[in-house]
Amino acid sequence: MNQVQIVQNNFVLPSGKELTLLDVLSFCYGLSETDVRILMALLRSSPKSTDDLSQELQLSKSIVNISLNKLLGLGLVKRIKETGNKAGRPRHIYFVPGFDELKGKLVKEIEDCTDSIRNLIMTQFQSVLA
Repeated sequence: MNQVQIVQNNFVLPSGKELTLLDVLSFCYGLSETDVRILMALLRSSPKSTDDLSQELQLSKSIVNISLNKLLGLGLVKRIKETGNKAGRPRHIYFVPGFDELKGKLVKEIEDCTDSIRNLIMTQFQSVLA
């Protein structure tokens, strides 16, 4: 399988473990490597259909659909019904609304995530000392 380099700049935790964007998105959003690969493919060039993503990333359509539904649920991608398709099940085209919009959403939500972790640590340590 063709691995996509997700991020070039890692950072190191106090434990010495290096974190990548995949690690952060996995922790805060529960995203898998496949989910992130699909998100990055849509960032590079969207809109794309399930078929397009399946072929480009060499993944089954069912795996692509599972990831797209997760990304949709998290508000990281959007979809529109494909025009001109009259018969059968509706086909959808998936896209990232905009790089700046996505980046802003991720930064805000990851800041909220770290604030929640900070509050948990403060609360737990205060209860131990009380």
